[in-house]
Amino acid sequence: MRHKKTAPTTSHISPWLYWGLWPIHRLFLPLYFSRITIVGREQLPKEGHFLLAPKHCSRWDPVILPLVWPYPLRFMTNAIEFGGVQGWFIRRLGAFAVNLNRPQPSSLRHALEILNAGQPLVIFPEGGIVRDQVVRPLKPGLARLVLQADRPLPIFPVGIAYDPQPQFRARVALWIGSPLWTPAERQGNLKQQAQELTQQLQAALHAAVLEARQCANPRANRPSL
Repeated sequence: MRHKKTAPTTSHISPWLYWGLWPIHRLFLPLYFSRITIVGREQLPKEGHFLLAPKHCSRWDPVILPLVWPYPLRFMTNAIEFGGVQGWFIRRLGAFAVNLNRPQPSSLRHALEILNAGQPLVIFPEGGIVRDQVVRPLKPGLARLVLQADRPLPIFPVGIAYDPQPQFRARVALWIGSPLWTPAERQGNLKQQAQELTQQLQAALHAAVLEARQCANPRANRPSL
């Protein structure tokens, strides 16, 4: 029995589409939301070799995240988002699909290709939108992936918060935490290293979300850790 070959995962950014939408994007978001605050973007490396690991609490998240960086970001995106007109657009804006239930090796290889090429990549470590927890318990898949990069990689936890909700005239805050670095040389057991990095990312993302919530609504009582 022949096994059907899986097509390689690819992605690209259409310059005319991206830069054509850029001024509209930068104009629309400040008009739709009452305030957008971004803290910590000065930490992002100028050469673009980094990974953003944001909280995912709204479909607005991937629309707002490009504000942190002046050049295109690449997104690993749930495969169910690639249908219809939306799929046509996000394919041409640098997103590529991953099956969250059964990630294909080609998707993971492509993510590594992007990172090894020195391009910034966004992966939502929770896997989907989560509103009922500060941060959903993370699985080690992201950590296993970045530990295979060909050089040390900074992972930036990004807290995202909307006050009162992700809606018209809401206040939005993005809090970019201090980076977690992958080691220069892989030492010991990859599974154990991935578990340790996942625990560190869980704690860092939790802290970044709390900071973002406080920034979005400074009058609110800071929640306990």
